[in-house]
Amino acid sequence: MTKRTLAILSIVLFFSSCGLTIRMLSGFKDPVVQSKNDINQYVKENAGDFDTYFLNVQTPKDSTEIFERFLFGFNSDLYLFHTESGKKYCFQGTEECSGVLMQEAFKNVDTNFSVCQSNNQIHLDDFLKLLQDKNGENVSLLNLPKSEYYLFETWNTYMQNKKEFKENLKWLTELEQTNKKIKIIYINTDLLDDWGLEKGKKLPIKFKRNGKRSVELVFGKLPIKK
Repeated sequence: MTKRTLAILSIVLFFSSCGLTIRMLSGFKDPVVQSKNDINQYVKENAGDFDTYFLNVQTPKDSTEIFERFLFGFNSDLYLFHTESGKKYCFQGTEECSGVLMQEAFKNVDTNFSVCQSNNQIHLDDFLKLLQDKNGENVSLLNLPKSEYYLFETWNTYMQNKKEFKENLKWLTELEQTNKKIKIIYINTDLLDDWGLEKGKKLPIKFKRNGKRSVELVFGKLPIKK
C-alpha cells in the first residue's frame, strides 16, 4: 500500500440537519464486496426500475485508486451537468443540503442553477470516463437517455436498509417526473469484485466521535484478491 493510500484511510464527516453523517450512523454497515450482477439483482428485488452504472477502476488491485472510487460515495456534491455544453452547474445560493438542492433543480433549473465558476470543475465527457455499464463497457452520451440536463445520483447497499432504499427511490422517481428537462442517472458505489477485490469479504470501518459535531471514519484493510 502506497503512502498516498495511507493518507485517505480515514475521513471526517460533519453533523448537519440533512447531512450524510446522521444517515450513516443510523443505518451504516461494513461494505461487502459484490459483483455487478449482485447489485442489479438487488435493484430488481427492491422495486427498482432503472439501469445503474458503476465506477470504473483502471488498475484492479490498486489500493489508491480503489479508495478514491469508494470515497466518491461519501461525496455530497451535486453532479448536475448541462448536456450540450458538458459543463457542471451549481446552485445560485447558500444552501448546501443535497436533498434541498435537488428539489431546487427540479423546481426551476434554469433560474436556480448556472455554470459553476470554479476552474477545477469536471467536464461531462471526463465524468463519464469514470463510469461503466453492467457489462463493463465504457459509458458515453449515446448510452444515456436524451435530456437537456443530467443529474448523477450515487447510491449503495451499505448506507441504508431496503426500506430506506425503496423510500428514497420513490421520492427520486416522483421528483424526476416534475421536470422533463432533467434525467437522473444512478451510479452505484459499492465495492466490486471487478476492482480486484475478493467477493463476499468486508471492508471494516470504525466510527470515532471527533468532538460534538463530527465523526471520523477509520478504514481497515481492503480485501484484495491474492
